[in-house]
Amino acid sequence: MPSIEKRGKSSWRLIVEGGYDSSGNRVQHRRTIRIEDQAILKSKRRLQDYLDMELARFRQEIESGQYIKPEKITFGDFVTVWKRNFADQNLGAYTRRHYLQLLRAHALPALGHRDIGSIKTLHVVSLMAELYSPDGRKDGRDKPLSTSTRLNIYHALKSVFDAAERWRVISSNPMAGVDRPRPDKAERRSSRSKKRAYTRAEAERLIVDLMDEPQHWRLYFLGVLLGGFRRGEMLAVEWPQVDFEHGGIHIEKQISLDEDGRPVEAELKTAESHGFVPMPRWYMAELSKYRATWIEERWKLQQSGKWIGGDKQYLFHSGRGDKYYPKSASQRWNRFLAHHELPRIRLHDLRHTTAMLLRETGADMKSIQERLRHARLATTADMYTHESDLVSRETADRLEGLNPFPTRSQSH
Repeated sequence: MPSIEKRGKSSWRLIVEGGYDSSGNRVQHRRTIRIEDQAILKSKRRLQDYLDMELARFRQEIESGQYIKPEKITFGDFVTVWKRNFADQNLGAYTRRHYLQLLRAHALPALGHRDIGSIKTLHVVSLMAELYSPDGRKDGRDKPLSTSTRLNIYHALKSVFDAAERWRVISSNPMAGVDRPRPDKAERRSSRSKKRAYTRAEAERLIVDLMDEPQHWRLYFLGVLLGGFRRGEMLAVEWPQVDFEHGGIHIEKQISLDEDGRPVEAELKTAESHGFVPMPRWYMAELSKYRATWIEERWKLQQSGKWIGGDKQYLFHSGRGDKYYPKSASQRWNRFLAHHELPRIRLHDLRHTTAMLLRETGADMKSIQERLRHARLATTADMYTHESDLVSRETADRLEGLNPFPTRSQSH
């Protein structure tokens, strides 16, 4: 007979018979469930109805042959299973590599030896708290990990435990009660004070200073600024994706890193990242001149046997036709800023600058979203427009008509 046993303050064991073992004895299947909903726990009737429903569901799984008996597997061993059966098929090379690095550095030392079915919400909550507290850290740093790093660890853990739940390796997901990491007040203040985009005057100076750069780096950085491209997207552009007839560039892929840290062509960040981006006519004219130089240089390299790019036609390559490492562009960018004593912003922040410049010239949010190829309009609004001094000034100027104090000319 199916039955229910109370195990702890908020946990119960479901017991259902089904099938026979090799000796002909009836097999009992067990599943432990935890109930966190206080409204259910406080009502005897609701609690009993909930337990009866879970027991009936468990029994149906067994009788229909859908139940898979969970095996003892540690969290560390399951990460290997998750990588092979989920991450390798569904995550990009960079994301997969980054998640694995974070899991190995922070999660496996704390949870790797535990049976994954025994890991409770409190274990994960304690792990996330240690990442924030310098006293609980094991790597010798004197400050907590950044919110972005803790958030990536959260996402990596959730991906692993979500897969374990879908595959019925665990009966309840310990991530269900774990809050997403959020920046504290000090981090929010620091973020607000950090420069994330250039003003129009700074952008104009940047463009002038780029004239001193080698042709391919000049056109690379100008392309990122004018097109709002991500670093790896611009590195992956080949000449067939440059549309001189319609005056723009088709974005179809990006350069990322594989699990071994090698540069590879990879899928774009989102489906919306694919698209055609019109570019200024003067930039397309400069690209046309650069293409003639590029073809001549490739021919010389091929004749000398130094071309290693094969059939690839990357606009911006390492000098012999092969793809750049993504960090190469960032390193060149940082050296350029230091040499010209320009305000320090990340290479990725040129996308912020693109949005600011467009917003200040009157472009609407939808147009900016389409140019940056964001999946959601909220992303454009939240991340790329809040720092524009000009837009903020224009907003304030709209309220000037409410001035109750007469000006000097009106008082005479």
